[in-house]
Amino acid sequence: MPATERAYTALAYDTVTGRVLFDLDLAKEPEWSARVNDVGGWKITVPLHGQARAAKVREWCVPWRFSVAIVRGRGVPTDTVCQAGPILPYAPDDNSPEHTVSGKGFWENLNRRVLHARTWNPATARITDSSADLTINDSLPNIAINIAYHATSMVYRPGSALPLDFPVLFPTGANTRTYHGYEMAFAGQRLQELTQVDGGPDVLFQPYLTVIGGLRYIRHRMLVGNPYLVQPGVPLLFDYRSNLVKLTIAGDGTDQANTAFVKGTGNEAGQLYGYATDTSLISAGWPMLDMVDSGHTSASEQTTLDGWATADVALYNSQPEQWQATVLADAEPRLGSYLPGHFADYSVKNHHWLKNGKYSYRILGVSNGPERDKVLHQLQAVRGS
Repeated sequence: MPATERAYTALAYDTVTGRVLFDLDLAKEPEWSARVNDVGGWKITVPLHGQARAAKVREWCVPWRFSVAIVRGRGVPTDTVCQAGPILPYAPDDNSPEHTVSGKGFWENLNRRVLHARTWNPATARITDSSADLTINDSLPNIAINIAYHATSMVYRPGSALPLDFPVLFPTGANTRTYHGYEMAFAGQRLQELTQVDGGPDVLFQPYLTVIGGLRYIRHRMLVGNPYLVQPGVPLLFDYRSNLVKLTIAGDGTDQANTAFVKGTGNEAGQLYGYATDTSLISAGWPMLDMVDSGHTSASEQTTLDGWATADVALYNSQPEQWQATVLADAEPRLGSYLPGHFADYSVKNHHWLKNGKYSYRILGVSNGPERDKVLHQLQAVRGS
């Protein structure tokens, strides 16, 4: 019986070097998701028929030691790598000869790196010592690049290197961030927090497949925006009922707010906090709606806290709708010609809910679709825009 031709290939690679070690057999099409400013993830199911095949799976299915790349195509350098990152949970099926393996995107590596100055030496100084502190005075995009650089090039701690390509630095700026070693916060957390401030940069770790010395490698490009990612070429256009197959829309005002309080360090009367408000909707008849953001309780700089509050209001003061566009993967614009964080036009006609017209939104995330020839776009949409 001939093997099923699949739309995707899965490759197991060395997490530290990126070298591809195995082409994986798949029992079904993989699942994957990629999202700007976030981790993303993947899931595969592999067959376990026979002890030889099971032994091979046991060889590569080792969390953190190896990673998996989901590739649309046959696994050659011209193919699009949809998602790639470390193996985490796995579960052989007791009722059938199948084995499920899941993981996350490259960002997850940084979620397991305590952020400190790359020159801190744990053999000579405690992490509470000032030598572990990392202070960066620069533009927000360059601060993002420096966070990743310090987390992947530690001088006195082995194992920090990863197959990561850094972008060219942006023009310098006047922003300051101090990350104290004693906070013992993860680099991935600090990077995500930076993307969330007002004017914070988009960050995406884009995996790609390359050949070096005749061997295949998975590497990751760190893409950083100012604040948005650079989008080359002509604007993306998806036409309803053509390459745009379906639009699923859901509205939810649960998190809507026109005033944001962001908690920082301290407690009781000494509580530091950021504050921002926008009364434009209140003037149009909306009630006052407050939110309290407790996700930054280690922050101690007022300008940073206010920046998070401003960003929260900008995000939640609108009338949010969750749009999911189902598009054809191999019709123009093809998967691989755009990335999470890019903007696209969605031309709509004769939709049950939407007015006819062209809607321009940012693609927050891309994932596999319900059929092999389709992918899903998660969009940053606002009702009535």
